[in-house]
Amino acid sequence: MNLKQISAWGGIVLDGISVAGDAIGAATALAGLILVYLGSLAASYASFEPQEKRSVRLKHRRRAWFAFAALLLSLLAAVLGVAAKWLPCEWLADAAVIILFVSFGCAAWTALMTVLEIN
Repeated sequence: MNLKQISAWGGIVLDGISVAGDAIGAATALAGLILVYLGSLAASYASFEPQEKRSVRLKHRRRAWFAFAALLLSLLAAVLGVAAKWLPCEWLADAAVIILFVSFGCAAWTALMTVLEIN
């Protein structure tokens, strides 16, 4: 099987297996960034006094759950990428890339929520 194919318009199209390695790298990098964000969010919440925590709990929890969902999705994308390379299975590579894009969307939504909540 060719790793590269020439498309009808002359560009190079990579097959799913060769893209799986890129998806693994991107997914693990995103997971690391999300872990840093979650740590920052937890530290921010912990810095409030107990009586203040009640008023900020909902927005911190909402951001944390979106970030946690993005973390799980990015880890799932990395696992699927590894499985795609290990088993040479293109549909697993395709699934890894699709789930990676969904996790990018969750991470972007979390960042947008954070920016919009800054007064």
